[in-house]
Amino acid sequence: MKVVIIAALSLWASLLLAQEPPLPAATETPAPSPSVRPQIDIPDIPMAVEPAPLVPNTSPAPKKNVPSLTELDAAFQHSSLGQAVEEQRLHLEWRKLKNRASPDPEVVAAKKAIAGARTELDKRNLTRIYYKIYYAHMQALAETPQIKAYLEQRKTEILNSLAQPNVRPEPSARPSATP
Repeated sequence: MKVVIIAALSLWASLLLAQEPPLPAATETPAPSPSVRPQIDIPDIPMAVEPAPLVPNTSPAPKKNVPSLTELDAAFQHSSLGQAVEEQRLHLEWRKLKNRASPDPEVVAAKKAIAGARTELDKRNLTRIYYKIYYAHMQALAETPQIKAYLEQRKTEILNSLAQPNVRPEPSARPSATP
């Protein structure tokens, strides 16, 4: 252990006593004379000339076949994204018309009449009448044929959902008794 301590102390002492070598003396650099300037010959290269390509282009030039704007619009309308956007637009317009038609007194009275129905059959019939009145008011407020067609489709869906053909089936002919 004493040997390690002595070696460390001697190394430390040598580092303290070590000095950097002296820097070289500063000398003045001669300044170039302003009258002597080197001459460089650079030929004038015209800017319009392009160098030939290293590898010649042997492929045929691509033809720019850009479809017209109407073709692009038609393709977008038939894509699933275009149909989804159109469906969303029609749905928003339907909601606006629904909000405008719902406070109408005739629509409100038809809705109140549903609550006063005594049987399920009466309730379904009054609900059918309510939706016919409601959608008639919305179609009167609609401005474009697309929205009117959408309203007709929604009305048909709602009225079809009210049908319950198996609740009271039509009486069928009883089979005759054969011995």
